[in-house]
Amino acid sequence: MNGLYLRFAVAWLVSVGVGCASAPVRYYTLTAPPDQTLPASGAALTIDVRVVHTPPQLNRAELMVRAGPTQVTLLENERWASPLNDEIKDALRLELQRRLGRMSVRPTFAKLTLDIDVQRLEAEFGRYALIEASWSATLPATGQRSATGQRSNGERVTTCTFQADEKIDDGYAGIVEGYQREIAALADSIVAVLISTASGIDASCQKSIEGSAGRSGPKDH
Repeated sequence: MNGLYLRFAVAWLVSVGVGCASAPVRYYTLTAPPDQTLPASGAALTIDVRVVHTPPQLNRAELMVRAGPTQVTLLENERWASPLNDEIKDALRLELQRRLGRMSVRPTFAKLTLDIDVQRLEAEFGRYALIEASWSATLPATGQRSATGQRSNGERVTTCTFQADEKIDDGYAGIVEGYQREIAALADSIVAVLISTASGIDASCQKSIEGSAGRSGPKDH
């Protein structure tokens, strides 16, 4: 009897262990895959991206999605491959390198220091992804005065805000791909402003990319 009970107990524990096996954890990155259609960059350009702020609730490994007007959900099995600040920093630096390094006319500056302050980074499953951020770029002096500001040491400082709000595909990967597209759009915005500024042209901040259904569209800042 004791042997039968023992076998039953072991079988029950095994079945419970199998039934309670954890779902696989998936990891995501904001860094987009290499663009094989573009030639290798030959420009010696130093880019230093510093994420100076993200909302405290985003400083965690799990992806977070909005579940309603007052609720958010942590996706325990959907996680960032590295801390979110590093994901944003690395993704934006790569997008800037791709754009500045492959321009037909080489930028007039050899170093760029970019501080980015992320105010919002949120998504709703299958509906939208949104990013709101401000950025401040510092370029070394070139003998031209920037319309947006110039420090006493000759460095030129440009500050702008940016918003992107767009439709996304269903699935957890759709959320991250939406963020990737928006970071690419942010890089486009930064490059457009900096190239104009470096040429002595007063450039306004870039507008956001198209808004998703049921939400506000592009906005000027």
